[in-house]
Amino acid sequence: MKLSAQMTDLDTFLAYSVALEEEAAERHDELADMMEVHNNPEVAETFRKLAHYSRLHAQEIRDRSQGSELPKIAPWDFGWETMEGPETADISDMNYLMGTAHALRIAMGNEQRAQDFYLAISEESPDAEVRAVAGEFADEEKDHLRLLEQWLAKMPESDEAARFDPDPPHMPE
Repeated sequence: MKLSAQMTDLDTFLAYSVALEEEAAERHDELADMMEVHNNPEVAETFRKLAHYSRLHAQEIRDRSQGSELPKIAPWDFGWETMEGPETADISDMNYLMGTAHALRIAMGNEQRAQDFYLAISEESPDAEVRAVAGEFADEEKDHLRLLEQWLAKMPESDEAARFDPDPPHMPE
């Protein structure tokens, strides 16, 4: 059964939504830490901002659920399509020499997957209230994606230039 069809009550849906945003924030913090270790402070700051925005969104969801007791769901019980939520960046997309534009593209992929997640729920949940709220969240993710596109458009072209690595990592094939 599709995850979207399992969203049969608003509290479960909101619990998933909070987890999605918190997991995204945690990954953005991990990526920021990685960039700081590799002396890439500009990209680290970008990921810190993205983590902050994810936490704000998680808090908005918690505020919306005021008065309800959201179910506690163990991490292994989430029915994500992959091991992590749809808005969590794939660690393999990272490169310690990447620029801000690359980081923004990663974030745009996250927002697109989150929008797709919410859109599917808005179309397939058996609960009308869940469908309505999921549609609102899909629209919010679309707005986030638009903001990232605008941010990316302001990036200088030099940010796309390949960076020279005098000692690249060596991985056996």
